Formats: sequence, structure tokens, C-alpha cells
Amino acid sequence: MSLPAWLQKDERYVPRSDREAFLDRSILSFLGVLALGRPRGGRERGEGRSEPLVQVVSVFIVILLVSMARSPLFLALAGAGLLVVLALQPSALIAAVARTTLLVGAFTAVILLPSVFLGRSNLLMVTAKVMLSVASVQLVAGSVEWNALSGAFKRLGAPDLFILVLDITLKYITLLGEFALSMLYALKLRSVGRNDGKAASLSAIAGTMFLKSKEMAEEMYSAMECRGFTGTYRAADRLRWRAGDLALGAAVTALALAFFLVRV
Repeated sequence: MSLPAWLQKDERYVPRSDREAFLDRSILSFLGVLALGRPRGGRERGEGRSEPLVQVVSVFIVILLVSMARSPLFLALAGAGLLVVLALQPSALIAAVARTTLLVGAFTAVILLPSVFLGRSNLLMVTAKVMLSVASVQLVAGSVEWNALSGAFKRLGAPDLFILVLDITLKYITLLGEFALSMLYALKLRSVGRNDGKAASLSAIAGTMFLKSKEMAEEMYSAMECRGFTGTYRAADRLRWRAGDLALGAAVTALALAFFLVRV
């Protein structure tokens, strides 16, 4: 008995190639965000160069002085000091700060460009202030553990509600980021050939993340009730002053004196 012709035909499935650049960029973006929320070496054991409280207070003072400055010389001094501090950081943090600062600076310059032609804006001064502020915040965000920020704000007298929202937001960015990263990996591994419905796949991931966040929020609320959480935060750890704290405090003090001395 001979086999049918359709059964003897050689079946070779060759899927059409497809570009996954957007999916790869999304995965790299989530990995970058998750890297910020994970422990960085020995900083959790008190081996960091500076106390988080000192860094938070210092960046507030720097942003305040830079925003009120009217002297290009003062902005140059602040920029020089920021470059010195940045040069002492790891190469990955230097690259992240430089990339974010340049992007924000370029965006600010483009936004202010129409006002320059009208003669109502100082493009260089405003752009320099924005870049210095963004670089300072990015430097602190990349060098301080996220969970250490709660203790720093508590010592500054911030309301417990603000600390609760900040703490939960930072932690759930990590949790939901890991969940979304797993879904992106699953989508990439199961995608065979050309996927013409990329928008539908990404919208499905977004919808699943929304349902997952709602479920996690309900579970967290139930856990808080069971454990008797009253919404009160306490700064349990003691301040550990190091040489880096004194150097940073001296640098910020010198910058504040320069703000009052430099008028040109």
C-alpha cells in the first residue's frame, strides 16, 4: 500500500525573520531599573563612603543654591565640585549620570530655544542649572540604597505617610519590574517567526501587570493588618560618621560660602 502524496511531501517550516529591537530595549530598561533596587556590594553593611542622610541634605542644599544662583562663576564652581565627586564613583555610575544629564540638558535647550529668539531667556544659565540639579540627584540615587532613603527622610522629620508611599513605591517598582521582566522573557522565547501583533502582546503584558499589582496591594494590606502595622516609622540605625561625610559637608559649606561671596 503506497502512502498518499501529501504524506510523502517534505515539510520544512522556515519562519519569517522579525526584528526584536523594541523587546530587547524593554528588557534592558527593566534590568537597569532593577539594578538600582538591588544591594550594591558592601553598602548595606555600612561600608559606603558617606551617610545617606548627609547625601540627601547635601543634594537639597546644592539644588537650592544652584536654583538661586545668578553668577556663571558660581555655577562653574558647582560644576567643578560635582565633577570631582563624580570622578570618585564607579565607571557604571559615571556613565549613567553623564547620559541622563546630557539628555536632560539637550531637552531643556530645545524647549528654551523659542524664548531665546524672543530675547526673554538665558539659555546657558537655565540649562546649566538643570544639568547640575539632575546630575546631583542622579548621583545620590545611584549611590544610595533605596531602603536607606526612608531612614534619611525620617531623620529629616518627613511625615510617616510620605515615607510609607516612598518606601512602598520603591519596593514595588522592583517587584513589578521583576514580574514584567519574566513576562518579557517568556514573550521573547515563545515568539516564533514574525509577530504582527506586537502592540497587542505588550498591551496584554501591561494589563497583566495591572491585575498583578492590584492583587499584590490587597495581599500587602492584609499582611499589614495581621502584623499590626500602624504606619509609624522609626530610624533604628545610628548615624555612622566617616571621613567622607566630613569631606562632603566641608565641600557643601564651601559652596554655600562661595554663593554669598561670588557676585559676578
